[in-house]
Amino acid sequence: MFPTVAPDTAVAAPLTQTIMYVGGFGASAETTMNRRQFIQAAALSGTAGLAGCIGGSSDSNSSGSSGTTTLEYWEYFHSQSEVAKTLMESSVEEFQSETDTQMQMNWASWNDINGGKWKNNIQNGNRPVIYDSTNSLDGQFIEPGWVKPVSEYKDRLDDEAVEQLEWAFEMTQSCYRGFDEGLYEIPIGLEVGAPFIARTDHFEEAGLSIEDDFPPENYEHLVQVATQLQEQGPADYGFQIYGAQGDVTDEALVTWTASEGGYDGMYLNEDWSDVNYDNDVWKEMTKKYVDLYQEHGLSSDKAPTASNEGAAQMLIQGNVSMVQGSTKDFGLLRSRAEDMLADGTIVFGPSWEGAAGNRGDFFTQCIALMRKPDGVDEDTWQQREDAAIEWINTVLSKEFQQEVPRSLATLPARKDVWPTLKEDELLSQSNFISTLETTVDGMEHGWSSHPGMNAIQYNIAGPLFQEAVRGEISAEEACDRAATEIRNQVTF
Repeated sequence: MFPTVAPDTAVAAPLTQTIMYVGGFGASAETTMNRRQFIQAAALSGTAGLAGCIGGSSDSNSSGSSGTTTLEYWEYFHSQSEVAKTLMESSVEEFQSETDTQMQMNWASWNDINGGKWKNNIQNGNRPVIYDSTNSLDGQFIEPGWVKPVSEYKDRLDDEAVEQLEWAFEMTQSCYRGFDEGLYEIPIGLEVGAPFIARTDHFEEAGLSIEDDFPPENYEHLVQVATQLQEQGPADYGFQIYGAQGDVTDEALVTWTASEGGYDGMYLNEDWSDVNYDNDVWKEMTKKYVDLYQEHGLSSDKAPTASNEGAAQMLIQGNVSMVQGSTKDFGLLRSRAEDMLADGTIVFGPSWEGAAGNRGDFFTQCIALMRKPDGVDEDTWQQREDAAIEWINTVLSKEFQQEVPRSLATLPARKDVWPTLKEDELLSQSNFISTLETTVDGMEHGWSSHPGMNAIQYNIAGPLFQEAVRGEISAEEACDRAATEIRNQVTF
């Protein structure tokens, strides 16, 4: 178990340089547009190189050159797709134009978080007031006491939003079960994994019914449908798996294990005392996953190195007829093939319900406050934290939450916006929003925010499962070796 410890006491060093956010539109231009116009216009603007974090020097102040409050924000959501980037950049600009806040942005990538850059910066005394991320990557920040528990500021959030978020707060507590507090980050959207995505025109050409044969009802049905698509349809391959280190363990495969085994199908057991990779559920499902490529020949020779984004691109190009990917593939598809979503050529469907009575697992797109580092004036930090709360309330607003599925490509944490999403032609024609709602019903288990998850989920397990996809080792050996190496290297 990992108890919450007191905030770190190291004296933080000041930054030598701060780059202020300069967007493609000035405040005067922005205020003449409504939100929809601005989001569309922002897509045409360039991307600035940005950085922002706060040191611990005692002479730090809360104001920029114009006398406004500065807010250091490390931002990850934008990196998921072009449409996600547009939403986040335009929302930051709009927030600045409507408040007395100047955002100091660090537009980060997955590698910045998983690869240790964020952690190293914080350890060296530079941290933001606020960050957004994926919950499973953030235990490394929670364990040292750098993240402020939600209980300490929940009463400062918008009451109506909190009421609509309570279901998500309750679900998300499964992600932090190894810590003292129930909730450390606020869910903005839930990625519920992993949906099937198919070409309806390929089903028709292969003599299949998209209504009756999609999504697959179980593994055997998946093999049957994918084989017919491959033999009688227009694509080279009826299905495509992916073995890339960052994807092989975290999309379709863990969806299968979680739906079959519940907690036994998650990466860690319920109390975080051990890893699950070498149990029967993981071995059986991993073999079935590898067999789609090695035994049934249903994926291209790109399978060992393909990412789920690459598989989605193959779907767009018509090289494959069906994949099981990420909800965030919707953002990629909207950026590159929006017409195929709008006319129902590409559709989503939920994964099957397994023996555990659910359709898989989830993780969150989340946002969090960090604790004040030593050496920063209390009033200065309070002003910045007030601005951060205002930003959190912005992303929890109905207006922003309605954009979450369209741009961030996850299920909005705010439940009262769900009915209006069914009126969106893009979301309804593609079955995207109905797929998310069906998938989340009955779902219980979220990805753990254990501080060693980058090793558990990716850095140790990823290459071994990739070897299994290549056929270099068996699925069972990949599971056994991953579990052994993790136990040797990770503290439970």
